[in-house]
Amino acid sequence: MRWLFVSLLGVVLLLSGCAVAPPPADDAEPQIAGDSCVGERQLPLADYAAAATSAELPPGGAAGCGQCQLADGGDRDSCFDLRPGKSVPCTKTVKLKNGKKKTVRTSKTSRCQPQSLIYARCRSGIDNCRLGDTSPVQWFACARKQGVTSPVPSAGAVIILDADRRRNMPTGHPAYVEEVCPNNDGTYTLRLSHTNYDRRCNLDSDARVVFCAKTMKARFVTGPWSRWASDLKVLGFIVR
Repeated sequence: MRWLFVSLLGVVLLLSGCAVAPPPADDAEPQIAGDSCVGERQLPLADYAAAATSAELPPGGAAGCGQCQLADGGDRDSCFDLRPGKSVPCTKTVKLKNGKKKTVRTSKTSRCQPQSLIYARCRSGIDNCRLGDTSPVQWFACARKQGVTSPVPSAGAVIILDADRRRNMPTGHPAYVEEVCPNNDGTYTLRLSHTNYDRRCNLDSDARVVFCAKTMKARFVTGPWSRWASDLKVLGFIVR
């Protein structure tokens, strides 16, 4: 009868909330808070855009910056001197209807400057992996072999967006990381500056971007790309 009394007492205590829950098993998988990148405190895009000019995004939401990391980018203006492309005379060979070939004079427009990669190198001071006419994707692949890349953002690094032909980025795209702020939901709010975003070498400075390290995706919330750049694949960050 004693065992029955003890069992009944345990049930009463459990129902009343007085019983102590058993400890988790030793091999239980730990629950890590804030790694979902879809936290319920995520700010609406309008709130990010409204705060784009402030030093910190509004507190209390997912973008309430904890300890922001600010890059020492030196003289920001020294790396940007817009030089539009010029018409350069050249020749090309064309095939005639009769099957013969003919060399004709024509012209082509030279590249505007600074291109995005040149600007990113200048701002960051990272000058490794010069492989001739290096693309951003090639730069990242080379830097990764050298052990100077990271999946986690840091101020002063260069973010490399993966090649995306659908969005007219067949060789990827780099941007300089001005600032990094960790968010409550496991994402980071980045402040980026990049040039040639419009194929005309214009400068987009201080664009706010939400980056998720878990999915390696970036979402522009301010700047010219905010209208469409919501799920850009990120290769990683080139660091010093």
